[in-house]
Amino acid sequence: MASKILVSVIVPVYNAEPYLEKCLTSICQQTLKDIEIIVINDGSEDQSLTILQKFAQIDARMTIFTNANSGVSKARNVGIDHANGQYVTFVDADDWLELTMLEELYQACKLTGSAIAKCDLFWQAAEGSRSLYYPSNSYCTYSAIDCLHKLFTEIGETHFGFASCKLYKKSFLDFHRLRFDEAMSFAEDTVFLTRAVIQNQSICYVPRQLYYYNVTNESSLTKKAMVHLRHNYDVLYKKLLKELQDGEVYAEVKNSFLNYQLEGLLIILHQSATAQEMKYEIQSFLKAYPDVLKVKLMKRKMKQIVFLKLIKNNWLTLSSTLIYLNVKKHQVISRC
Repeated sequence: MASKILVSVIVPVYNAEPYLEKCLTSICQQTLKDIEIIVINDGSEDQSLTILQKFAQIDARMTIFTNANSGVSKARNVGIDHANGQYVTFVDADDWLELTMLEELYQACKLTGSAIAKCDLFWQAAEGSRSLYYPSNSYCTYSAIDCLHKLFTEIGETHFGFASCKLYKKSFLDFHRLRFDEAMSFAEDTVFLTRAVIQNQSICYVPRQLYYYNVTNESSLTKKAMVHLRHNYDVLYKKLLKELQDGEVYAEVKNSFLNYQLEGLLIILHQSATAQEMKYEIQSFLKAYPDVLKVKLMKRKMKQIVFLKLIKNNWLTLSSTLIYLNVKKHQVISRC
């Protein structure tokens, strides 16, 4: 018999005190009422647990698990394993939801039969967020190949690379043993989603901005992962390549994947301190990933097109200067 709980909301929490009340309030006040809220306190050292306990006293749908700090992947897996809902979703503790998000994604899954539904997000930066224009409110379904193209090239409000802003059928996750890689602390969402869309072969897209992604949290795991950035990208590319090859889709998405690798190089260069370091990073990266030079650029600015032409001609000193003067002074937003 199907569970009476329609959606399990999984919230990993680590030192999220400044944001947690807003996040939990947006979940507790969802228009879809038949939900459970599974919160994993991942070794928080601030007042996060006190806030969680206060909410749990008010809302009986909330269950708190407390672990030693083990990272977001472990916390999400604990949530999946304890979930009783027909569907699950993931919410980061510094983000928040439109009050209709769960209901809209649930209805999309039920109406289309898809095991995964996705909405867009508000890129909630310090200067505010951008509202998108949608010519149609109708649901559409993206094939696995379309999803992977978007996963490797989309950025901003329509970003496919987050495990959040999506709803997943619990039986689908269990049948395919889909869990987060607990050895990863960088771009683990991307690996999880790559595997999920290959297994499901599609995603139902809900053309609405329903998830608020907070990019102002300076203590986020993504920013911490920048310390070992090149190593993290090496691990990521190896795992993604394996997923794509095992799923027999690499040839079809190769160019999008190469664009994704080029984005990684630009982000690595953005973290470099000097032109000499940038030159080294370019040489090292291209030695490891020579196919990047074969990429057909997608959705790129002119300076990035010029940069690729320079490194194709091995003008490394000049290209390093170009990066230093033009890319470093602009924010580079990771798709990871």
